[in-house]
Amino acid sequence: MSDRLVDDVVIFPHWSCSVYMDVFLEQETEWAKPSLVARIAVSMPLKACTVEGLIAEAEQLNRRGVRYISLRRQQVLRLGEHVLQDVLGDAGISISCLGFAGGFTGSLGMSYNRAIDDVHRAADLAGDIGARFLVVVPGEQGLHTYNHAEKTVRMGLTEVLYHVDQRQLQLLVPNDTVLGGLRDVFRTRECPVNWVERLGSDMIRPLIVVRGQTIACRLPDGWRESLASGACLRICHRCGNYDENARLLMGILTFLARNGGVSGFERLAVE
Repeated sequence: MSDRLVDDVVIFPHWSCSVYMDVFLEQETEWAKPSLVARIAVSMPLKACTVEGLIAEAEQLNRRGVRYISLRRQQVLRLGEHVLQDVLGDAGISISCLGFAGGFTGSLGMSYNRAIDDVHRAADLAGDIGARFLVVVPGEQGLHTYNHAEKTVRMGLTEVLYHVDQRQLQLLVPNDTVLGGLRDVFRTRECPVNWVERLGSDMIRPLIVVRGQTIACRLPDGWRESLASGACLRICHRCGNYDENARLLMGILTFLARNGGVSGFERLAVE
């Protein structure tokens, strides 16, 4: 199945996990500097594709105490920016993350320049709806040499930074597939967290995708420090099962508490 372009938004044919949790730290402000523990936030994916569904889901999320959601660009187009902001605002819910854009290596059916334009459009949309993060999928190595693919990905991320900065966003680069295949992810030879850190920009952070039950084996080196400096954990353990996701989240918070190395994480003990 080929990718399609609808209303200038790339529609990817597969989704790996529609049920997940994002864990990140809320940003400090000039007036409020809460502790690291107080800044831990959890975001859930918005599932609604109709206004009626959006209203019902927002009420449900509000009752559950969920303060952040992530969503796809197609949902914004279907629901409408103003409707989305009004309904979520009334429920006290903010948008943490918008996905997806990118494909610099050409593996997603776009040329390099078209991928750059796609990120620019996505950044404009993310800024308009008040999102903090935009997920950018670099594209797989494919038939390129590793060095050429890596250079292309670096160039793509660097080229969009000015536009992203104008929209006051941070880019999230996944360490694993988020589209249900292998075409969207660039596999670095080194630790993916270190690779992103070496890009040298606070606006580009890792999206550390967590799957499976063995937490310590699934998380890359430096993930605690990366989370503390603005990265995001995406937990998609058992697709379609919130209970499994919740248990994995509790396990990660317990792991943080027992293996702290970042100031403040030792207080995240889960009863």
